[in-house]
Amino acid sequence: MRRYYPLAELTRLEDTFDKFIDRFFSDFFPTRWEKEEGLHGVEWAPAVDLIEKEDHFLLRLEIPGIKKDDIDISVTDDTVTIKGDVKKEKREKDETYYLAETCCGSFGRSIKFPHEIDPSKVEATLKDGVLELKLPKKEIEKAKVIEVKVK
Repeated sequence: MRRYYPLAELTRLEDTFDKFIDRFFSDFFPTRWEKEEGLHGVEWAPAVDLIEKEDHFLLRLEIPGIKKDDIDISVTDDTVTIKGDVKKEKREKDETYYLAETCCGSFGRSIKFPHEIDPSKVEATLKDGVLELKLPKKEIEKAKVIEVKVK
């Protein structure tokens, strides 16, 4: 049984309206960091920090209690997608839960970068519930200067 909170419905309506306005204006005023939407089968999205350094991006994702075998990371030239599953702990039948807020189910984030990254040089570490990805920027080829002799 779930407790009914009338203000929760108002909050959901406000969130829907905010998403509508964001999508409408994003065509005219695109944001620098765009999150991809539409990850199928995803039930929740973990918190993300994205930091731009001189030669790479640093992406930190909070995923406490998740093993590295339960994470799937895919990287393209401009997008990183991280998906995984949080296994539900076995609950005993004779125990009474007064509160159960632990997350379980599928999670995922897909982030598009403003600069191309080099997928072959990505480094990932998982420590203390924080997944950290170091994503080197792709070097931009400099234009070649050719001297043209005019006759």
